[in-house]
Amino acid sequence: MSIGKIGVLFLEERLAGSERRFELRKRTQMAHEQLDAAVGNFNTLEEYRRYLTGLSRFRAAMDESLESVVWPNGWSWRPTAVARSLDSDAIDLNLPAKRQTSYDIDLADDSVLLGALYVLEGSTLGARVLRQRAAALGLDQAFGARHLAVMSKDIAQWQSFLILLDESPDFDIDRAAASANSVFALALQCFESEFLVVQ
Repeated sequence: MSIGKIGVLFLEERLAGSERRFELRKRTQMAHEQLDAAVGNFNTLEEYRRYLTGLSRFRAAMDESLESVVWPNGWSWRPTAVARSLDSDAIDLNLPAKRQTSYDIDLADDSVLLGALYVLEGSTLGARVLRQRAAALGLDQAFGARHLAVMSKDIAQWQSFLILLDESPDFDIDRAAASANSVFALALQCFESEFLVVQ
């Protein structure tokens, strides 16, 4: 079982139900499984460095896209930004500068935005498990695993997102699912890229 699935199962029963969340999960299952397989497990520092390189490229592209979003009226919630902590982790582990990756989907539509955020915030569910694996490699919130500390610090962030997802008016599940699948595809591209050669 992949680390992503472990994280989801670990917290699944503790979270409030969300019909839209379950529908998005069903429609993105294949893409999610492909990404889990590409990420794999990190049992060595070298495997962790590969994971960190891929995630850094992915989150830098997504965080940059989110910086230009005009947030819908009434949204007090904001996503968890981790690009900066990932940069610090990369410096700790002497990783080369990341190649720039772009995400060219317009996030102005609420349903498209929610689909993208579903992927990003959903990744925080597995962060606690990943943090334990990182700790076994000697990495923590002060060195090499800052981003996992940020992602796992507040489960209420995910619960707040689910409320936003369920209460958003004029929600279109088709647009949201298409957006979520495109974000998974971007992440897969970042993890599988031939340029992810860690030296």
